[in-house]
Amino acid sequence: MQGHYGTRFLNMWKTGQTLPDGRDAGIVNAMEHWAEKLGGYKDHPETIKRALEHLPVEPPSLPQFQEHLRHSYVEPQVLRIEKQWTAEELEQNKKRAEECMRQIRKMWAQPRSTDEKKGDGNASN
Repeated sequence: MQGHYGTRFLNMWKTGQTLPDGRDAGIVNAMEHWAEKLGGYKDHPETIKRALEHLPVEPPSLPQFQEHLRHSYVEPQVLRIEKQWTAEELEQNKKRAEECMRQIRKMWAQPRSTDEKKGDGNASN
């Protein structure tokens, strides 16, 4: 913002109170406050880019810039599966899933040997 508005933006936050490291306390406070309030946009770089490309003529306050970001929102690009399953493919998958479930039920229904029971840590002996 300082790059776009120059000292007009910085002067909005300056207090004239100098911190031990030489920075202005008001600017440091403003930077920390803006970072906290705008942190939700860290995963939305396209929104930030659009907002910065269309800044208002006058330097905005934090609430004004937040509103500007809301109006600049860009839907994040997400990968979407474009596969359209046919009715036949869906039916084949359903049959495969049912067969897998039958095999699992059959496996769990079989009695286990004493050695297998001892090895699973769940033996009650």
